[in-house]
Amino acid sequence: MSTNNWFKVNDESKILTPGLIIYPERIEHNIKSMISISGDVNRLIPHVKTYKMPSIVKLQMDHGIKEFKCATFGELEMLISCNVKHVLLAIQPTKEKAIRFLNLQKKYSKIKFSTLVDNIDSLKLFSSLSKANDIRMNLWLDINNGMNRTGIIPEKALGLCLELFEDQNLKFNGLHVYDGHIRHSSLSKRLNHCNLDFKKVEQLVAQIKNKIGTLPQIITGGTPSFYAHSLRKTNLLSPGTTLLWDLGYQKIWKESPFLHAAVLVTRLISKPAPNIYCFDIGHKAVSSEMPLPRMEIFGLEGAFHKSQSEEHLVIEYKDHKNLNIGDLFYAIPYHICPTVAKYNKSYAVINGEIKSLWDIQARDYQLSI
Repeated sequence: MSTNNWFKVNDESKILTPGLIIYPERIEHNIKSMISISGDVNRLIPHVKTYKMPSIVKLQMDHGIKEFKCATFGELEMLISCNVKHVLLAIQPTKEKAIRFLNLQKKYSKIKFSTLVDNIDSLKLFSSLSKANDIRMNLWLDINNGMNRTGIIPEKALGLCLELFEDQNLKFNGLHVYDGHIRHSSLSKRLNHCNLDFKKVEQLVAQIKNKIGTLPQIITGGTPSFYAHSLRKTNLLSPGTTLLWDLGYQKIWKESPFLHAAVLVTRLISKPAPNIYCFDIGHKAVSSEMPLPRMEIFGLEGAFHKSQSEEHLVIEYKDHKNLNIGDLFYAIPYHICPTVAKYNKSYAVINGEIKSLWDIQARDYQLSI
């Protein structure tokens, strides 16, 4: 990780901690890198779950990206407010969500809405609701490609696919294949694993073409498998964390062109014992689903992170003697997605200057459009 001062804010007295800083110029670099890897901006349907900010959606739209994935209704409503071309709710809705989804689809008819299905009961529910609302629901068949989280395995998917294709109340959009389980730090191992798991999908695609006469469109991957799937050329691509980047994915994809575009800020608030330092950044301010350390603090690399509670982080560091109460430190989290969701606003910094505060609008599960 770079030790230069790209992250520094000129007037640190304006910063309240703990806080989140976003760097728009670095985000634009990451957008251009996404487009370069994809080879065609029209292949991209990025996930918004990492950043949840309309300002970042609009930056991507300025570069020609018009279609987006989301996981919550807050994210969906944020995308509606940005007037995107197509929004994919990439989580199979239950009945009450399906009803709300169809109501939004009717209200905002200029935007294409789509979502996922992986079982016959949900398909029948969606068909019934679509018929009652006199509107067709756009559905992608969610494929379990080895992650075993959601989806139907390729070997059993053809029957459900044909049911969907033949249902007059529904529209078959294609296949959705998310392989978040592929997380090797070796690029060659990621490529091999991704290609091996995808063979069953290719067999399913051939079966579908044989039955319905056309090839289905396919949405593939997330961030770790983004490059591997980009080599296929005809599929759509769904990276997400690429926009802000974090230490977790940096360790998985060392060769990536993406830059860290978000940092946390914290201040030293206590020195309770020799070489023991306490900062005001507890697990309410950073993703805490993994063991310590949950971030790397610039200037304190290699410190031992002893404990973290709701508002405090305690570290042990023997190399520094001149740390003062109130000193500001910058840190990169290991997992940026749930970290962003802990804040309602972020500082937007360009060339060391705080230009504005960006709303993290879709951290809420529901918004009022």
